[in-house]
Amino acid sequence: MHEAVEQRLVDIQDEVRDAFGWALDEDRVAAKALVQSASECVKAVPTWSEDGRRDTLDTLRIELSSAERVTVLGAAATEQEALRVSQQEGLIIAADGSVGALQVRSRLACVVSDFDGGAHLHSAAEEGVPIVAHGHGDNIQRSALALSEWSQFDTPPPLVLTHQTPTSCHGAHNFGGFTDGDRAVCFALAMGVNPQNINLVGFSLNTVGKWSATTVPGQKLKKLAWMYRILEMVELHDAVVP
Repeated sequence: MHEAVEQRLVDIQDEVRDAFGWALDEDRVAAKALVQSASECVKAVPTWSEDGRRDTLDTLRIELSSAERVTVLGAAATEQEALRVSQQEGLIIAADGSVGALQVRSRLACVVSDFDGGAHLHSAAEEGVPIVAHGHGDNIQRSALALSEWSQFDTPPPLVLTHQTPTSCHGAHNFGGFTDGDRAVCFALAMGVNPQNINLVGFSLNTVGKWSATTVPGQKLKKLAWMYRILEMVELHDAVVP
């Protein structure tokens, strides 16, 4: 493993599970299921093998760590903000459905997703954009279906697999964080991006963004509070809109 993950960004996942009443065992099952789903598609997509996924991770690490700026695009981003970011120097990491705001994707390095991004995620995957794909307790069926569909594309997306358990999972990584947005930040940091070179666009504390998955609004706001806390831990919370 090449990533240097701050342990506190992993430890907070236990606090999140306790806060929402989620079971660790479900996340463990999901992590293994995600790896298994990718493995079952290797005949169709050789780059989804463990070695292929490692190569994808290495490529992203080199690209991101050498970029003069890495912008993480959150679910509250507007099309105008996304267009402005796409015209600037540096690379972009989109948090799941926020990739839908990005009409010009030449600077898009990858999408960090737990498979909630719907048609926007599907479109990016079809274009062959690398996906940092996350497994957790309630997306097992959704992730398996997505990988099965993506494996049939002419240019399947390169994959990195992630999980949220405190123990290792062979074939997947835990870069820390909780929501797609803050996990994208944790991923960038783990890839060696200097925090001073990370720019956040479309992060809101009290507004459910346009590109966010359909969810219970009250629960979503609680999730955003955890997102903010994690960004505080890495001192990038000042970019979050109150």
